[in-house]
Amino acid sequence: MRDGLTWLSYGQLCLWAWLMYAFGATVALLRDDQETSRAVSGLHGSMLALSGVFAGMVASRLIDRIGRGNVLRLASLGGAAGVLAYAWPSAPLLVTLVGAFVAGFFGTFLVISVNAFLLSHQGPAGPASLTEANALASVSGLVAPLAVGLGAATVLGWQSGLLVVVVGLVVVEFVRGRRADRFGAARSEAHAEHRRSPLPRRIYWTLALIVCFLGVEFSMVFWSADLLRERAEFGAAAAAASLAAVTGGMAIGRFVGSRMAERRPVDMVLLISILTALVGFAAAWLTSLSWLMLIGLLVTGLGMGVQWPLGVARAVQASGGMTDRASALASVFGSIAIASAPFALGVLSDVIGFHLAFLLVPALLVGALVILLVRPEITAPR
Repeated sequence: MRDGLTWLSYGQLCLWAWLMYAFGATVALLRDDQETSRAVSGLHGSMLALSGVFAGMVASRLIDRIGRGNVLRLASLGGAAGVLAYAWPSAPLLVTLVGAFVAGFFGTFLVISVNAFLLSHQGPAGPASLTEANALASVSGLVAPLAVGLGAATVLGWQSGLLVVVVGLVVVEFVRGRRADRFGAARSEAHAEHRRSPLPRRIYWTLALIVCFLGVEFSMVFWSADLLRERAEFGAAAAAASLAAVTGGMAIGRFVGSRMAERRPVDMVLLISILTALVGFAAAWLTSLSWLMLIGLLVTGLGMGVQWPLGVARAVQASGGMTDRASALASVFGSIAIASAPFALGVLSDVIGFHLAFLLVPALLVGALVILLVRPEITAPR
């Protein structure tokens, strides 16, 4: 049931994906503008991830107090303000760091609220709808770095690639108008959602699963270009452009996975996704042939595509009806993974070499596989 509210939620998620996948391309350009070191410019990514942890801790309480729809509106406007501060021409370091934090903070509100809304609004079709939304977001993330690069090569400047997010979020709120209350949960669901009883213990296994999944995804997004430069001797520009193999594979994986999730249990789809990602990674890691590495990265992305959205759906399923709390915790654990896994890979590369350090990716996938097999979600929805 893709009604107007569903499409509006899809649009918001696509705008957030635009920011996330464009962000990596902008950090290097911002570093040139501000004439800072890689370590200092890398603080922007840390601020983006750290803000997600704080936002996840307060999101469910805020939703309980003012309603999911109002939180979505706050997320759009606050996120737009943060992106504007980050992308403001000639802004000093402190302003851009604060902008990254604010954008990440309100962006996390957006992700939590949209995830919870879609899973609640779509009922049994929730996992498929969430995967479909993330598929569209992956397409948005595929275009975003190209827009930043195009802006950087013209008089528009790289900032123009991020202004798309600002304009888009404002337009979303204009279209939403006064319908914010329609995103809230029904009274019976709200009662179950915000009761004071603790979350079921089984949800923490799925949260560990999400840590593995997002650790894999962002390690691949942040470091695949360097793998191509080291093993296939790609130039910097070619390696960066070839990252589209990963994001393109994720987009395809989410479209295919959304259809599979309509007919198969979530755990079965996740199991297939992990095995697919392992096969793709092996092909990319074991060879130095450029064409085979690109195919391997594409297949890895194909497997990774469904892991985050179906991981969230699995967490909600295990939450006993506490949708917003489960979605918020998923974002907290996911933000921890985003902040730590790529950093850990970088530290390992200084100790044992980059190629061996990249084995962190299959280690996380195997960890996810073990959790899935040892702690299956028997009642996972079809």
